[in-house]
Amino acid sequence: MKRVRQKYENGIPTGYLGTRDLQELLGKSTVTIWKMIKDGRLPKPLKDGKLNIWDRKQIMNLLEHAKFTR
Repeated sequence: MKRVRQKYENGIPTGYLGTRDLQELLGKSTVTIWKMIKDGRLPKPLKDGKLNIWDRKQIMNLLEHAKFTR
């Protein structure tokens, strides 16, 4: 996984989402998020130390695309 170094906002690099952020945004549990990663519905996270993080723009684009394909 790619390593990221940036400024931090609430313990998460600016412009990225942590696992809790992703849970709140999607309304899904951690287990469900990992299942979605495994089956390709979500991208694999980047690593920043021990943190799993996702690019905020990538996730928002994914959600916008999903709204139009329903």
